Amino acid sequence: IAKFSQQTIYKHVVSNLTNEMKKLIFMGILSLFGFNNSIPKNPTFEQQLEIFKELGFELNNGTNKSDIERWEKQEFLDEPFTLMYITLGQTIEREPWTPLTNKCWDFDTEAIEDHGSYIEIFENLERITRGELKFENVKDYVDIEEGKAWVSFTFSGKDYKWNLEVDDDWVDTDLFSKVVELTEKIKSKGRYTYFDTGGQNAVIGFETEKSLKEIKSKTGLKIEWFE
Repeated sequence: IAKFSQQTIYKHVVSNLTNEMKKLIFMGILSLFGFNNSIPKNPTFEQQLEIFKELGFELNNGTNKSDIERWEKQEFLDEPFTLMYITLGQTIEREPWTPLTNKCWDFDTEAIEDHGSYIEIFENLERITRGELKFENVKDYVDIEEGKAWVSFTFSGKDYKWNLEVDDDWVDTDLFSKVVELTEKIKSKGRYTYFDTGGQNAVIGFETEKSLKEIKSKTGLKIEWFE
């Protein structure tokens, strides 16, 4: 019986693979290392919306497709997935200002006006976790002229009160880092995500390792973990 080296056997097997098999193996290796070719080129508005639906971006009751079409369709084509992701984090443009989805939140960092501003922030941070996190007994105090602000709440059975920096009507961004630390303490399944829009607003989400990887894979969006 002839004896062959491992190298000889490997060359023999590879030489007999069909081109299609080689392609599948190559794509599998790319996927293993985080590369993906599933992002469609020049996706239409409808294709983008369908992909987001497949990723779990369900429209809330009282909202519909027309609420997303607040921009010209060409703008969705010029910024594929980006503009739609930002829009899905917004509310309808009429009372009762229902959020389009509970998967993300388009937050304007220049939103601190008076008492209640930080309460609203916590309400949205809870909403986008879709039931995983609960912030209870949320209270705040905001006085721009006095230069004083704080927020208090109960989380996972513990009471917290944080003094906040006042900078005109800009949010104290340290708040989000502190909230992230709380999620790390309880080892929540989901984690807060951050998408830089290039402006003064940011899109905040809440995903698992698996779901974030899938979103990035199918949209190409540069969404990062909130640190």
